[in-house]
Amino acid sequence: MSVYRISSMTIPDSGIFHVKNKEYSMDKVNTQINTGKKHRLPRENVVDVTQAMTYHSKIHKLNQFIRNINDAQSERRLTETKIQDTIEILQRARELAVQGANGIYSQVDRKNMAIEIDQLLRNAILNANAQYKGNFLFSGYKSYTKPFEDLEGNVRGINDAMITEVKYLGDNGKHLREIDVDENMAVSKAGSEVFWAEQFQIYSTVNTADFRLTEDQTILIDGHEIKFDAGDNAYAIVEKINQSPAAVQASLDVFNGGLILKTTVPHKLELADIEGGNLLQNLGIIQEGNPIGPENYAQTATVFSGSVFDVFIGLRDSLLQNNQEDIGGRYLGAIDGAIDNLLYHITDSGAMDNRLTYLENRHEQDKMNFTESLGKIEDVDMAEAIMNLKNLEFAHKASLSSIARLSRTSLMDFLR
Repeated sequence: MSVYRISSMTIPDSGIFHVKNKEYSMDKVNTQINTGKKHRLPRENVVDVTQAMTYHSKIHKLNQFIRNINDAQSERRLTETKIQDTIEILQRARELAVQGANGIYSQVDRKNMAIEIDQLLRNAILNANAQYKGNFLFSGYKSYTKPFEDLEGNVRGINDAMITEVKYLGDNGKHLREIDVDENMAVSKAGSEVFWAEQFQIYSTVNTADFRLTEDQTILIDGHEIKFDAGDNAYAIVEKINQSPAAVQASLDVFNGGLILKTTVPHKLELADIEGGNLLQNLGIIQEGNPIGPENYAQTATVFSGSVFDVFIGLRDSLLQNNQEDIGGRYLGAIDGAIDNLLYHITDSGAMDNRLTYLENRHEQDKMNFTESLGKIEDVDMAEAIMNLKNLEFAHKASLSSIARLSRTSLMDFLR
């Protein structure tokens, strides 16, 4: 026969232990109801909590992509507005050019047209110097640099000071925004591309007949690195430039053997010798001792280039000088070229905007799916939690009642 010793504290201690367990369970369920989440700490369910953290990370990335896309769309739409305004200004300038080329108008009429062209030029410069969130839209990487600087001076045929030159102070860079995993999109447009009317051409006067590299060299054209090897002659240099992704075509002048660079799309060329090289300097393309810079072209080289603003200035001056031939020929054609280039950038911007809209919709759908999956892992079922709390509450009350009844007994009750 076994004999069990029962202390007077056995029943209360055991009851309190179980009551505390029920209170812990009640607190856990109550916290779930208050927070709406199944787990407070990772140790409660390592697998679910880890998976929930993964979903949170993915949703956070998607939110950032969506913000980037929305910001890019706003910037692109403002860019399109400024380009469209400039197109309308050019169309008005074209009307004036057609009128100015007509023989029925007098020199006084053309002078009045020139005054209006100067005002149109100023409005076009305002569009080109537009800002978005404190950054200039068309200055490339130089976001805080005003892209176009206008210089005023005396112009023959009129007493008032007018704009005589417009300089581009930005670069050819484009700001990138992350729109998807490992995928970036250029959201800005350099003014050296948008506001250019003619192909950029530079003619060197240095004869390349006996030219040959004595060491490896690297140059930079519009941000693209082009490497050359020791022993390369002028023909090899031309071939490597033409095979590069830069929007430029190289050739040799048949008369003096000089290097010729001509853009394939209207923009201002950005040229540099890098890594201590001097190839472009030796070829007479850029100024010696000035391997990097916005205006580093060699003084001996002949440069043909025309921005939208150069077209306005040239047309205005031709009107003042009553030069009908240039008005109806050179500058009317230049205006058409400027409008075509701006329309291309409008089309390109619209295509990019369509892609951004598609990506935004896809990210929103992915976010919805991840949020739904996260809810199944992380969110508590309220009806089930309330039912569990009621059951625990009933069991807790029963335990307390049981302890209260049994705690009144003593050892003498067992010795009767």
